[in-house]
Amino acid sequence: MADQLSVSLRAWPSDDKTTESLPFLIARINEQRGGFQNITEASLQEEIRESDADDSKTLEGTEVGAEAEDHNDAKSKGEELAAAREEIIKQVGEAYRSSSHALDLVSLLLSSHVPKAAEATVSPFIKAAVPLGSLAAEIMQQPQRSEEEEVSEGLVSLGLRMQSLSRSADALLQSASRLGREIGRETTYWQEILAVKEKGWPVCRLPREKHTLGVRFGFNEAHAEFRDRGLAALRRGPDGNIELDRGPRWQKDQRLIVRLLKGGKPSATSQRSEVASDDDQPLTQQLMRARNSLFDEELYHEVNREARNLVNQGVRCIGHTIRLPFRDDTEIEIDLVPMDEESEAVSDESDLPSAILMALRILLSHAHHQNHLRRSRLPPPITDSQPPRPFYSLLRPILELNQHNSTSREARHLLDNLKRVTSAASIPFTFEQITSSDLFSVPNDTSNPKVSTIETLMNRLTSPHHTQFILQLPSNHTTLTLDIRTSIPPPTLGTSLQLSTATSAADSAIAQMPQILHFPTLDKLLKHVEFIMSLEIVALLQASEHVPEWLIPKSPYEADMVGKNPGTAQKDRLGVSFEAGDLKVCWMKGERTGSHGWVAENEGKGKLGRGLVDVVVRELG
Repeated sequence: MADQLSVSLRAWPSDDKTTESLPFLIARINEQRGGFQNITEASLQEEIRESDADDSKTLEGTEVGAEAEDHNDAKSKGEELAAAREEIIKQVGEAYRSSSHALDLVSLLLSSHVPKAAEATVSPFIKAAVPLGSLAAEIMQQPQRSEEEEVSEGLVSLGLRMQSLSRSADALLQSASRLGREIGRETTYWQEILAVKEKGWPVCRLPREKHTLGVRFGFNEAHAEFRDRGLAALRRGPDGNIELDRGPRWQKDQRLIVRLLKGGKPSATSQRSEVASDDDQPLTQQLMRARNSLFDEELYHEVNREARNLVNQGVRCIGHTIRLPFRDDTEIEIDLVPMDEESEAVSDESDLPSAILMALRILLSHAHHQNHLRRSRLPPPITDSQPPRPFYSLLRPILELNQHNSTSREARHLLDNLKRVTSAASIPFTFEQITSSDLFSVPNDTSNPKVSTIETLMNRLTSPHHTQFILQLPSNHTTLTLDIRTSIPPPTLGTSLQLSTATSAADSAIAQMPQILHFPTLDKLLKHVEFIMSLEIVALLQASEHVPEWLIPKSPYEADMVGKNPGTAQKDRLGVSFEAGDLKVCWMKGERTGSHGWVAENEGKGKLGRGLVDVVVRELG
């Protein structure tokens, strides 16, 4: 058709941003104007004026013909639309007639075989003009083939059939061997699964992979972070053996180490504990290694959390290590190192670091047990605020035991010095140390069968420590009891010192003193014990039949003796005192003065083998 209506389906052209770029404009100016040297302001203004004049002329000419063209355009568009509609209807009619003729032809061909189906699809005009079954189709006779061609085709067909059977047989053999290898791998995999389960490791399905088995080697009562890491997938390797997949957060196995530092240098370290297993299977050893590593990582995490709240007890966090005070210039260092790292060479073979490490592990296991008991009880009422996560008492028992032992050793050292001094002066004095509980003894209490041995030992370790010293004074009428109690947790912080006095001499100065006294330090307590000992020595001298009768105590609350005669009381006197742990006696008789002392280093009696009573009798008798 000459007057066809063309409809464009092309998308509206988009603006090309490259035509507005500066490099494109510079290249265009160079091409059209020959560079910037030929362009001036006057030439540009002249071109603008000429362009405006041309546009005005063109606009005048177009305005005249626009009015006439508008009427013709409206008429031509209506005619084009009508012609396009007639063309579309004509083409649709031709397509319908062609499809009807093809349907009638096919229906007539099928009428000789399926008349009923063909009758339903043939047009009424053809049904009336042409009887059904009058049109049919036949296969023409194929050309005759020679015997050689038939034999050749038979051989080709047989060869193809044999080749197909051979390929099928090879495929079946390959499938059988692959199935055999797969059965072997599956057998190995499930045998190792059964071996792991028989060893007591819980096997379960992974929460996010329902078709994958996993093994739990962690601890259910641990914190959520470490409890979730205690589950590993049991994936089958290429050879059928199990590969332990511990997740993306696992990097390498680590272990906790305890060092004993003297002067900032390691003097002793804890021994590395090897994985002990009666099974030769590497999977069981991997599980035990992973369990030990995860346990030590949790232990280090909990110790680090607790150490931040024990700064007032001298605990320090330096880098990735934790340091605890021990004795004088000795510290305890706790660190987390790779499991395969060799221990550094040390000069001391002390078992103290290994014992501390074992105590920390036992305390963490006890904390897990307490979590289990807490979960077994009835839950508290639901509140809006979640209770804070408590700190485990891991370092506190060690600090408490160390502080208590240090105080007890110092108290015994001071009492030993006092005993050696009094023994040198031939003054009877004895003491006995009593510990309320021994951590290393197995309890034999069977009164409560519900309380296990480990719970009893843990109660001893976590409860306040108590040590008692019973002092028997020279007069045998007075007994002093020194109680040392240490507790790190509130309400009692540190070590408390209590001195109890019991005397049968009701008229003595000691009986008038408070029966129970508390002291902040051992030095002040020892000063009080030495004062009581001085009063006891004065009472011992007064009761001795060898001491001159003219000496009497000056006052019940002073360790001095004076003459009985009032005229000579100011000139005749004797005093007993302790200075820097040494016993000293001073006297004055008339114009003559003297003194004698006994120190702890002397064996037996004092100088020249004389006791205190002998000195007093010899000098003042």
